Formats: sequence, C-alpha cells, structure tokens
Amino acid sequence: VTILTGSSEIGQGSETVIAQIVAEELGLPIKNIRVVNNDTDLTPWDVGVHASRTTFIAGNSAWRAARKARDKRLGAAAARLQRDPADLDLAEGNVVERSSGQPLESIGKIIRGLHFGRTKNELIMTAEFYEPPSSPPDEQQRGNISPCYAFGTHVAEVEVDLETGVVKVLRITAAHDVGRVINRLGIEGQVEGGIAQGIGYCLLEELKVDGGRVLNPTFTDYKMCTTTDLPELDISFVETHDPAGPFGAKGIGESPMIPVAAAIANAVYHATGVRFTELPLTPERVLNKLKEARAAGHH
Repeated sequence: VTILTGSSEIGQGSETVIAQIVAEELGLPIKNIRVVNNDTDLTPWDVGVHASRTTFIAGNSAWRAARKARDKRLGAAAARLQRDPADLDLAEGNVVERSSGQPLESIGKIIRGLHFGRTKNELIMTAEFYEPPSSPPDEQQRGNISPCYAFGTHVAEVEVDLETGVVKVLRITAAHDVGRVINRLGIEGQVEGGIAQGIGYCLLEELKVDGGRVLNPTFTDYKMCTTTDLPELDISFVETHDPAGPFGAKGIGESPMIPVAAAIANAVYHATGVRFTELPLTPERVLNKLKEARAAGHH
C-alpha cells in the first residue's frame, strides 16, 4: 500500500501515525505501508503542518481513503469467496471470517484477483480530502473554529536560589487529553519536546533586537535547553475517544508547550511571594525583582 499525502514530515512522526492508521484499517502489518510526502508534483494539496492538526486532519483523510479501499477489498473478497461482505473482515494480511476470525484468503490473492480478473480488471486507488466542519468567527469574533479541542494540565515544582536568582525546575507533571493514543512512543516524545521548548521559553530564550538588528544571533548568546537541562518528567494521557478524530485521536503538537511557562512562573510565585510577568526568568531578572520586593517590605 502506498499513501500519497501532502502532509509534511517535519520530525513530528506523522509518517508513522498515518501508516499506522491505514495499516489498522486495511488489516495489514505496518511494514506493508509506504508513505510518500516529499514531492509536490506527486502528492495532493494539503493545508499545511500547523495548528496541531496533522494526526487529526491528515489522519482523517488517510483513514477515510483507507476505508474506501477496505470496502473495495471486502467487496472483491465477498465475490471471490461467495460470502456476504458483512460477514468478512481484514486482519493480519488476510480476509477473515468476522465472527470467528478464521483466515479465509490472503489479501494479496484478492488484490491479484482484481488485477487479473476474467471479467473486470481493477486497481484499488482511492482519494479523500478532509476539511473539518467549523463555524468561522463573526464580527464579534465568536464562532467554533474546530471540531475538537485538546486539554492539558501541567504542574511545575521549582527551587529558587534567593542569593543568585537561579530558578531550578525539579519536576514537571503533565497530563493531556489526547483522544486516542495511536503511537505511544511518538506522543511521549511530542510532550517531552514541548516541555523542553516551554522551559527554554520560560527560563532561557530571549531574542534581543535593537533597531531591527538581532543582538544575539548565535546559539552562543541565545540559549536553548539540552537534555541535561530537563527535570524529571511525569507524563500521562487521558484517553477520551474524540468522535471527530481518526480512531478517536486528537492533535498534540502545541499543547505540551503552552502551559509550561505559566506553571513555572506560578511555582516561582508560590515559592517567593513575588509575581513575575516578564519572560524569560533569568537569574538577573529574578534577583532584581526579589530585591525590589525586599526593599518594598513585601518579602
């Protein structure tokens, strides 16, 4: 099975997820699935990889195209085996009896039977474009722009050195409603990466611009998190099976990054009694604010 998709693989694991969705629907091992997404002369148009929408949008497109292919395969199998299509299923590379799971014929034989049929020759090729139902915002900016929404909660545990202003993150606990987990390792990586970005945004990263000129254009002066900067991570998922998503899945891309800075800043406030409203929380900025609070008698 070859999937032609306009959805780009940018390291987020979309190729694996799309292949998993199609493999599940067609009853095939994932090794039999090939994803082509790197040639716009061949692939269909896609809105773009953004807005935490790839698994949801491209996954829905792939799932619906695979569902059409599944129906064609079952129809061909029913004709070959002289069975009712409703009595058949696809699993582990075979057409099986739905009630018992007993293999009846390999999917490969069914496909070849279509290619070289006596009365009709056919290739199974299907296409699907999925655009989610939505209500664009009106003049008051009220509307429902998405058919599903992701939810997440983060808790940050921190230590603040009152003499140096250094904020150390000890632990981040993250729980996300993701609908259905399709690729466990991939989704854990998404959350870990989002937390790393959030910590960098909160504690390290600051683009300094003066008169249109970037003053810290290299990674020597613009600090980013590495693996050694990450605290202990406690990640969990709430599976809710969203009815709009492929196999109940939602998007996860941006969600893990959004709560991190707020959780850390709130934890720093809880530890010191000083509220910070400017990022990043550099030692200099934290120390100056702590000194101001002491001078004002608030700490």
